[in-house]
Amino acid sequence: MIDHPYGTVPAQLALALQDHADRIAITDADLTLSYGQLADCIQRLGAHLPDGPVAVFGKPSALFGAAVTACVVLGRPFVHLDPAMPDEVLRNILSELDIDVVLLSEPAKPGQIPDHCRPVDAAQVIAGFADAPAAPVGAGDVAPDDIIYLVATSGTTGKPKCIPVTQDAAYLSYMWRDAYTPYAPGDCVGVYIFAIWEMFRPLRNGATICFARMAELMNPEALRSFLIRNRVTEMLFTPSAFDKTLQGWSPDASQDLSLTRVILNGEVVTDDLIAAAKHKLPNVTIWNLYSICETHDICMTQVSGQSGLRQSGSVGKAMPYLTPVVLDDHDQLCPPGTAGLLHFEGPRMLGPGYVNRPEETALRFRALNINGRAARLYDTGDQGYVADDCTIFVLGRVAHMLKLRGHSIQTRELTDSLHGFVQFGSAVPWVQDVPGQGKALVFYYCADAGQAAQNEKRWGIEAGQMRMPASLSAALRAELPAYCIPSYLVRLDALPLHLVSGKCDYKALPAIEAVSETSDADVIPTIAQAALVMGCSASTLDPDLSFHDQGGDSLMAVTLLLALEEIYARPVDFDFALNVPLGRLHDLLSETAPTPLAQNQFDRPGILLTGATGFLGSRVLAAAARSLPHGEVIYCLIRPKRRDPLERLHAIAAEQGVDPAKLVLVPASIDDERFALSDDDYASLAQNTRQVIHCAAMVNLAVDRDHMESWSKAGIANILQFCVDAGADLRFSSSSAVYADTGGRYPEGPTKPYPQISGYGAAKVAAEALIAGSGVDAAIVRLPSLYDLDNPNPNDIYEIIMKACADMQAVPEGLTFRMIAVQAAAQFLTDIPRPDGTHYFNLTPDLYTKAPAGMKVLPVTDWLHDAPLSDAERALIAADLTVLHATATLTHDAASAVWTQLTGAPFNTVSDPAALVAARLKTTSHHHNDPAFT
Repeated sequence: MIDHPYGTVPAQLALALQDHADRIAITDADLTLSYGQLADCIQRLGAHLPDGPVAVFGKPSALFGAAVTACVVLGRPFVHLDPAMPDEVLRNILSELDIDVVLLSEPAKPGQIPDHCRPVDAAQVIAGFADAPAAPVGAGDVAPDDIIYLVATSGTTGKPKCIPVTQDAAYLSYMWRDAYTPYAPGDCVGVYIFAIWEMFRPLRNGATICFARMAELMNPEALRSFLIRNRVTEMLFTPSAFDKTLQGWSPDASQDLSLTRVILNGEVVTDDLIAAAKHKLPNVTIWNLYSICETHDICMTQVSGQSGLRQSGSVGKAMPYLTPVVLDDHDQLCPPGTAGLLHFEGPRMLGPGYVNRPEETALRFRALNINGRAARLYDTGDQGYVADDCTIFVLGRVAHMLKLRGHSIQTRELTDSLHGFVQFGSAVPWVQDVPGQGKALVFYYCADAGQAAQNEKRWGIEAGQMRMPASLSAALRAELPAYCIPSYLVRLDALPLHLVSGKCDYKALPAIEAVSETSDADVIPTIAQAALVMGCSASTLDPDLSFHDQGGDSLMAVTLLLALEEIYARPVDFDFALNVPLGRLHDLLSETAPTPLAQNQFDRPGILLTGATGFLGSRVLAAAARSLPHGEVIYCLIRPKRRDPLERLHAIAAEQGVDPAKLVLVPASIDDERFALSDDDYASLAQNTRQVIHCAAMVNLAVDRDHMESWSKAGIANILQFCVDAGADLRFSSSSAVYADTGGRYPEGPTKPYPQISGYGAAKVAAEALIAGSGVDAAIVRLPSLYDLDNPNPNDIYEIIMKACADMQAVPEGLTFRMIAVQAAAQFLTDIPRPDGTHYFNLTPDLYTKAPAGMKVLPVTDWLHDAPLSDAERALIAADLTVLHATATLTHDAASAVWTQLTGAPFNTVSDPAALVAARLKTTSHHHNDPAFT
């Protein structure tokens, strides 16, 4: 029995707020709160809390930490709403729990919070917080069976499962863990994904909680800098995340670290991982924590500094309030050392079950008779066994579902799908650790002679173990997500059977021996390394798809980029490694500064154009050529790639009907200072250039904000310096992404980043600010998405959405967005009079593309689920559903006046939504004047 004078978590936290008032409690890059300040914030937030449960919306952060701590101290059960969840899931969580009040630790997008809920802006409530409240914070009066917080799954069907955790379970597990991993003032605990689990225990004892950014978590060196900068003493990782972090650290990584303790949770901890930690972090104690929401914590054991060989899968002994129970498939007790289905008993630790889910509660919280005694057990879904000394060993998940790189794989559905391609009698998919490759999906199967002959004839499948054949992989990719395609096939004479259950004995499935790729000079390094990391054949990977699109995840991308940095001898951006097509990634990493051109190449007057080979730039090239004064040329700055840049330029010229005699190639990059030209060539180019049209990238590569801003600033700084050196004016293609997709009317003037701005939008804001401060005469032209009726841009998100709508002949409910003709944007950029100073133009008329009358309309979640999109496209849309309801209005007086001056036509002629929809969705011409389009 654990005794303590303050027998609840709220009481312990309330006491800590008084005892450690001057110490830092919670901090991140944007906000730091002492315990005294946190106490004041809690009192302020308390005035807005109802008597019942509360939802807290936002990613883990210091403000999020303050909001949830207020709920716990004041005895209000809370549930975390993750902004990445689909809107329907968020609504279902709030409905399931009957919640009316939502604390916002970051702004919600339109539609994320239902209208009936009252949002409370936590930042606004705590603004001007005091160093300490006027009176001590009083802890909420809670009973042992009251709920301290609820954990809500995202729900693959849109119907999330809500798991209540009781006050008693939290208190008992916190006190029990204090004996293993105690905290004291001066300790600093790094927190991210497991914020709910890991915040309150250290706060009871005066420690500091420090939140890391996602960009820091995904980059080993950035994470190390975070740990050093904040003097973090403890961090919790999943074993996969910790393994990738260690791979990116050198043997002397522990230098300058204050880290003394790492807790691993969520997966099986291997001996190899422990050995790697001992090698690179010799002074850090490693603990393995086995915990499940339904039972809070289960057991904990130190896995570093032990003498003798550790047995794989060991997670220690259960805490005093839980008893492990291992059952066979007939619900009979398994003897010590015999593997079975792992359950736990413990009335003070097991929760009440799932909210409003009586059937699922009965399925997982099982009422059984064990040796004549009634017992309530929780079925963990794990396979495991208990040794004679009561040590628990966890072997993995049960066979009906597998977990691979964060993806859930239904084994029955996968087996049924493979039956349409491969001949076999019996089969089981399983996830195995492959030496040097990490976890891989393996398909074990049995086939008779006739089936084996058919498999060899059709796919070249041989006996025994082999990598997935390229032809079979390509065929499967048309029907299955990349993560569901097995990396290895293993033909067995018979599946190994468990002696008790008579079912497959997964422990006895043969291990996979890593197979090295046959050396092939034609395999580019990005493909070769991606295949090695994913445990597949290089021939199964498509150079036109990204690492992520082919099944790679963020953890695997860290391994990939570390390998690529060594091969290409240059830094590799994490998001490029994850999201850029592998062939294109090789081109980018292979680029070197161009060889300086021969002198006197730039001896004719003209203009400088960037991005001439892009969707917008190619049309600007055509528009500029039409209005070019006699004797002038267009200097086209093109980054050299594997294909000859002059050949690329001439191909664009032919496509756009431009006389190549009017064009002069500048094979260089805006990222290089002075474009990497020789001094004479640079001076000559500057002397003969009167105007620069900078067609900056219009495609969002989904990279993080910091990198996008950094790249944008570097490129625009070189362009601006050239404008100064040349005395040239600048026309810059900015984006309406500098404003949110909804709201307005937004001005034609300077702007600042708004909450939840994309990295792309933030990069444009940063570039605009540099232009405005440069003194260069500049026209900043903000463009929405661009269309060409005859030649769509396949990378534009709205072209992707329209193609999906056309393919399925259905649109998402409330679809609306804005696009203008790319030719109109090109004409505006080239023909606008030379500006005096900095001028802003919103080339965005109030014309919106909408669904045509008669088109089938689906709820957004149904459309998104059924639409023929790639996983990456679906995830991009799901991450911000306002893209489907883009209704922002922008002031456009200056743009309208200039357009009319240039063309004599009304401003609305820059866009024809009806013609666009007719072309994309193959509607009939009589819809042209239908008001549904505008």
